Order: sequence, then C-alpha cells, then structure tokens
Amino acid sequence: MASTQPAVSLSFEAIDDLIYSARVGDLHSLQTDIANLSHEHNCPAASIVGSAIDSEDESEGGTGACLLHWPAANGNIEILQYLLEILHNPAQPSPLINHRNHSGNTPLHWAALNTHLECVKALVEAGADVNIKNGAGHDAAFLAERSEWGTAAEADDTQENSDEATATAASSADGRPISKAMQVVECLLTYDRDTNQGQDADAGPSNGNGHDMEVNGANEAN
Repeated sequence: MASTQPAVSLSFEAIDDLIYSARVGDLHSLQTDIANLSHEHNCPAASIVGSAIDSEDESEGGTGACLLHWPAANGNIEILQYLLEILHNPAQPSPLINHRNHSGNTPLHWAALNTHLECVKALVEAGADVNIKNGAGHDAAFLAERSEWGTAAEADDTQENSDEATATAASSADGRPISKAMQVVECLLTYDRDTNQGQDADAGPSNGNGHDMEVNGANEAN
C-alpha cells in the first residue's frame, strides 16, 4: 500500500464509489464518503484515500489507479487539491502521489498526457517525482511532448485543406502562443533542472532527461 497511513480494508463497493466520485468530479459525494468511511473505520481521512486503489487485475478491467489519477487525468484541480490536502505531510510527501497504475503511469503521467498544467503544478509541488518512467519507459514530460506532436499533426492536416488557414498560420507563426503541451513540458523540465541544481551544485546542467524524439506506439492512456 502506497501510503504513510495504515491501510484500511475497504469493501469493493466503497472503493468503487470513491473512484466514481473522483472520476466524474463529484466533490460533495467524495467528501461525504471519505468522512463517513473515516468515522466507520476510526482512522484518518488519509488512510481512506490511500486505501482506495483499483486493485482488480488488468485482465478484468482493473486500472491499478489511485484516487489521484482521476482528477489528474480529467483536469479537475478542485478535487485534486482536496485529495492532496488530505495527504499533505510536511515531514514526508505521501508515497501515494507517485503511485503507479498497472501501466506504470503515475497521476503526474496522466496529468501531463492530457496537458493539464494546473494539475501538473499541484502534483509537482506536492512532491511528485518528475523522473519516474512508466511501463513503456517514458516520463511525464515525454508524454506531454508526444501530445504536442499529435496536436501539430492534426493542425497540419486541417491546414492542407485550407489556403486561408495556411496563410494565416504562416503570417502569425512568430507570435503563436506556446501550446498547453509545451507549457507542461517546460514546467516539468524547469522543475527537474531546479531540483537537480539544488541537490548538487556541482552537477552539470540538466539535459532535459534525455528526451529523444522517437515515436512509440504503445498505448499509455491507461
């Protein structure tokens, strides 16, 4: 169990309800269920959050995800911050923040993949490790970077059928705002660089985690 709080034996139905509320963005129901379960099991709310893992086997539709994965994937910063506040420990970040699902993806991977910058920032500030690689060998910055490739390819396909769009894009290329995906990449690489410099002032400059530009067809939106 990836939690600094003792694990609680929650029923399948209780876990399913918690996951559903976190997934669809029902903050009120999530707060109510966590409070009721905390009272029922006479334990801190952090123990309930840390025990609500989708532990079903992948072959049976299980994801291995924790409650943090769902708001991170959906960009629900309100629910994500609520859960992070419950898990907050000034002495040591909760291991749940870096919990890996069946595909090896952490909540940060899912937030980065879907280019949810505010969720990425919240997770990083809470202690998420930007260097963790998923089952396909990719870190969060790589997934955000790859999302940018897909967006750029779609834009290119659209512009091929519109001379006007092509002309507009060409004339505004220099002033084009940075995409959400690249904002996420920049955030993660900046945090990684600053962290490395703080840990070792004598270390050489960060190489951006060695992100190469190869395309991998593995399905990581799991």
